[in-house]
Amino acid sequence: MRLSKICWVVVLFVFIVSCVNNKRKVQTSETTYYNASALKHENAALLLSKLKQRKFDYRWISAHFSIDIDVDSSHTSFNGIVRIRKDSILWMTISPLLGIEVARVLLNKDTAAFIDKIHDKYFKGNYDYIDSLLDDDIDYELVQSVMVGTNMPFYTDTSKLKGYYDGQQYLLSTETRRQVRRDIFLHLTIHPKNDVQFIWFDKKDYHINRIRLEDFTNRRTFDAFYGDFQQFDSVMFPSHIQYVIQAEKTIKIDLQYKKVYFKSQEETPFNILPKYERIQYNK
Repeated sequence: MRLSKICWVVVLFVFIVSCVNNKRKVQTSETTYYNASALKHENAALLLSKLKQRKFDYRWISAHFSIDIDVDSSHTSFNGIVRIRKDSILWMTISPLLGIEVARVLLNKDTAAFIDKIHDKYFKGNYDYIDSLLDDDIDYELVQSVMVGTNMPFYTDTSKLKGYYDGQQYLLSTETRRQVRRDIFLHLTIHPKNDVQFIWFDKKDYHINRIRLEDFTNRRTFDAFYGDFQQFDSVMFPSHIQYVIQAEKTIKIDLQYKKVYFKSQEETPFNILPKYERIQYNK
């Protein structure tokens, strides 16, 4: 299931920035979206079609961002710059609040590379090294999705999705109407055999407001909240994204984009100085 891989992508970000530490607690969204009495059926195929039509499209994104990460009682805050060429390249710099760059990341579909400027080390190779650290297969597509916050490939079997409207926004879920009301409105802990997915999105322009995945077999949940939307052309882009993972540890990430630019071309410098020691990986 994609939930496992999403958890590990978040762990990957925590690993890369573990040398940066600043105390600041993440405050997650408490917004209530649901209206149990108003929940009614909608055409799931039509809603999914509308959702896909509004899929965010771009060539290059360049943005300044800040991230706050809580892993149980451990807190980390840092700033950075990210440049993404859709489905091709993800380049990122990481700096603590003082503004000194401590790490640089460069990813494409085949290669993962990062520079640890604190310890004068670097890695460049395929994803095998990262997979070995996380004990799971990570791909470029998922890392890009976590950073951009849209087009996240959650709905693996769309035939199982059911459509609803709660009086405020649309909902696609793998659960029946009775199960949705039980799980979301009544908060009952009756665990189904299969994984559960929820996607809430706006009733006017169909941008995604929240995604929730539940893996009861492994006792894990993933929540993504999208807010502070900015309009670019005809599509809404979320400048504020929050992720919450409940597993063996509770991980909360607050991602805030400060400046967002959409360009036809960008630079992705990645210079490895001779003094840097290469991190070797042998299968």
